[in-house]
Amino acid sequence: MNKKVSLGICIALIVIAVAATFSATMVFSKSIYNKLIGNISQRSQMYSSIDEINQIVSNYFYGSTQNTGKMNASLSDGYIKGLGDSASRYMTSEEHTAYTSRLEGGVTGIGVETAYDYHNDRFVITHVYAESPAETAGLQKGDVITAIGDVTVTRKNYATLSKNLYGSILSSVTVEYERGEETKTVEPLLGFSLPSVIGRSEGNVGYIRINGFYKNTASEFKNEVDRLIADGAESFVFDVRNTSDGSIDYAAQVIDVIVPAISGNIAVAKDKNGEVYKDKIYTAENNSVNKPVAVLVNGATAGPAELFACDLRDISQALIVGTKTAGIGTMQELFTLENGGAILLTVALIEPKNGADAVYDGKGIEPNVNVTLLTGDDANISLLTVEEDNQLVTAINLLA
Repeated sequence: MNKKVSLGICIALIVIAVAATFSATMVFSKSIYNKLIGNISQRSQMYSSIDEINQIVSNYFYGSTQNTGKMNASLSDGYIKGLGDSASRYMTSEEHTAYTSRLEGGVTGIGVETAYDYHNDRFVITHVYAESPAETAGLQKGDVITAIGDVTVTRKNYATLSKNLYGSILSSVTVEYERGEETKTVEPLLGFSLPSVIGRSEGNVGYIRINGFYKNTASEFKNEVDRLIADGAESFVFDVRNTSDGSIDYAAQVIDVIVPAISGNIAVAKDKNGEVYKDKIYTAENNSVNKPVAVLVNGATAGPAELFACDLRDISQALIVGTKTAGIGTMQELFTLENGGAILLTVALIEPKNGADAVYDGKGIEPNVNVTLLTGDDANISLLTVEEDNQLVTAINLLA
């Protein structure tokens, strides 16, 4: 039997429903409001402090305040540095362009590797790439660079001057150098693409140095591994000492070249809530190189190079030789700003193949065989001969 509901009861039910919805909405809104108030308070304090400094500078600073671009960049830089994270940084538009170019295409320059020899107080060429402008100009390993452009190289300025040896602009740079008693000046062109991987044979051991993990590194690495195997390599030493450049994405590609295909993951990026960050789950699907492996590391082995060492240890049973790594086990993402600059920001923790128990962020990776350089100078490994490099010698002997 149908029953009629009075208009009064309908109105009452509607009022109750609206009241219940309003109450639930208010509870939810209050929670959001409380969180928002905290952020507003923090932001207000920040803006208030900056405004106070601005007022003092405007009233009393004895100098020009017209360079607002530089001040804004300094504020941005200071904000990121205030996070206390060494892996995060602010970039100007020029630095942003250079960074993305380096990541996507590797390093370009005249075609040399260099190092400052502090013991003999000189700036030395440690490697000249084949078919590079530097080789064409006659530069050789061991040459001492005495001036770049019209500026004499010193202990204090060599790091700044050496940047003139790199770049993609097709122009020349003047290099004065000494070889024995002779001094010469050459003008090699910039724009040569430097490989991120250098390989050579040490007897039946293939030695490969990885300078960074860029877009082209995996293909270069595979080509060098194949070449050395064809030349008779029965084992490998992979050198990532002083290596920190590149990205986790590209490091995972290099790992995939060398380790066997596995059913699990070789790495997972986890955000601050412990969730997978933007589907960043890395796997190994290619065929492996079934050879004994050792990996050389030191205190400047960081970021993508640490993942490389950790996964090779846990998947391919590689021996880790050297000293404890830096302990930067996080992922960074590049955020472009409206002014053309960018922020390279730490966004996730990296869990390697063995999961949370193998996380090395803040801890570093302890080598299987701890070997300190006899020279005590990690910065100038490239100046050492094979016989002087006791970390390399130890690795080769372990593989024999």
